[in-house]
Amino acid sequence: MTNDTHLNSTRIRQMAALRRSAYRSRSYCLIAIGACLVGSADLIYYGIQRLRHHPTLISVLIAIAYFAAAIALLVLSAHFKRLAIKFHRESKKSILEDPTTPPDFSQLQDGSQIAKNLEDM
Repeated sequence: MTNDTHLNSTRIRQMAALRRSAYRSRSYCLIAIGACLVGSADLIYYGIQRLRHHPTLISVLIAIAYFAAAIALLVLSAHFKRLAIKFHRESKKSILEDPTTPPDFSQLQDGSQIAKNLEDM
């Protein structure tokens, strides 16, 4: 095993690990988005219930705190959405860079040499 193949196999393992970690991070972000949305919906529900059943000043302040926390969770879910999109793009990105020069097809043949080789046999 030469040094080049060792480096290539190490590089391949690293790239595979990076891709798996991007998939995992994207999944965590999607779970966090769901948790933030559910938590926000619960806080809005609790705030509305508090306003309905206890119309005192302290209950109104608690309901406002619930609504503020729900807004904070919605902002946090937008942040996790941006992260999920970033990780998705990272996981779909090609490992190989685009070539800087166009490919050289001048060495290729059209296949007619195969028929000629058969005739020569």
